[in-house]
Amino acid sequence: MSMLKTAAVGMLGFAVGAGAMMAPGSQKWKRQAQRQVERLSRMVKNW
Repeated sequence: MSMLKTAAVGMLGFAVGAGAMMAPGSQKWKRQAQRQVERLSRMVKNW
């Protein structure tokens, strides 16, 4: 179960990161996405 959660969160984080990278020149969004991914990965470790 936790493997599935980890995979799902990983995909979500990757999608958010990829979307932020493709956003034209929005440095603020990139930082925010990075923070979101870090928060998600911390949550996954606690599961």
